[in-house]
Amino acid sequence: MLAKRTLENTLVALAIVALGLNAMFKFAAWSAIARTQDSKKDNDRTLNIEPRKEVALQFDSWTRYQLDSAQQWAPLFPEGGVIHLGPTRAPYAVSMMHQLRCLDVIRDQLTRPRSERDAEPTRHCLNYVRQMATCRGDLQFDPIQYPHKVNALHPHAVRRCKDWRAVYDAAWKNQQQHRDWLKEHWSNASNGGGESSGLVWSLP
Repeated sequence: MLAKRTLENTLVALAIVALGLNAMFKFAAWSAIARTQDSKKDNDRTLNIEPRKEVALQFDSWTRYQLDSAQQWAPLFPEGGVIHLGPTRAPYAVSMMHQLRCLDVIRDQLTRPRSERDAEPTRHCLNYVRQMATCRGDLQFDPIQYPHKVNALHPHAVRRCKDWRAVYDAAWKNQQQHRDWLKEHWSNASNGGGESSGLVWSLP
């Protein structure tokens, strides 16, 4: 009789454990699905600055942005072109600024002796710019000239573009909000007002 009761208790305990494990697995699966959906949403995110007006850009062989002018290239991607989104302030790179930063990486590598070059970031940037050019699929015509011709067809062609200044304004606003957020959380952590979650805050 005692052995039978012990067996029943054991089976009940095993059933409870099985139910608990089943609940844990379901919760883990649900969390994984939710993270995947959030990731897809993140990948579809864009800066909320629509509608963006169109502006004219005159093409020219500018003397600015030379191969060795790092200080002139840096303002094209302020703070690395990184913005922070969501309650966790997850970092993202604005694609336009990411592309400009990649051009700067390639520029920088070209100015270095071959023995000092780092192939990995250059390879990444070459492929990133290639993929973005393909992704955008710009259908506007560019005037070209054959090598044996002397004068360009249109030396100062004008192109219709989306206003890039709106991108910089939106990125600057987000970066300013992130700086304020960092200062607030740094102050709370320093004053014992909240846990720092093990993070070391670095104010730009």
